[in-house]
Amino acid sequence: MRVRKCTFSDLPRVIRIERASFGPEAYSVTTFLAHVFRDRKGLFVIENDEGCVVGYALARVGLRWLGIRRGGLTSIAVDPAHRRCGFGTALLASALDYLRENGVEEADLEVNVSNCAAQSLYESLGFVRSRVLPHYYGPDQNGLKMVLNMRRAAAPTDVAQPSGAQRSPNG
Repeated sequence: MRVRKCTFSDLPRVIRIERASFGPEAYSVTTFLAHVFRDRKGLFVIENDEGCVVGYALARVGLRWLGIRRGGLTSIAVDPAHRRCGFGTALLASALDYLRENGVEEADLEVNVSNCAAQSLYESLGFVRSRVLPHYYGPDQNGLKMVLNMRRAAAPTDVAQPSGAQRSPNG
């Protein structure tokens, strides 16, 4: 597996993964592209050993010129057929490396309260539950805000990587 920066040619696959992962709650192509073009540098993909993109992570950095040292994870998804193989952990570690390299001191994300697997992944890397977000994902679908103090958390590169995981030298 290899994590690298997303290229324009990866976007159709990334959008298919988004739709397969989030169904009706998936970002529209327009919304997704707006995020991509706002902070292209924070979009990572992960390839399996055959070189096929099987997941992505979209990280955002706050407005540094205003002195804001916050950022977070806008979206992360792994193709359903490739879950529970370490791809999500490697993607999240790369996204956190990116945030740390860009001076982010506090990272946040939102997750569906029913997504226990994702919450466990986030907690394994130091995120803590902050508050419940009522109806964040629609009627009777609450979200959970999770935060990570980047100054206190171990650097993601200190987290044991799944067997065979590597980061591309260019991102």
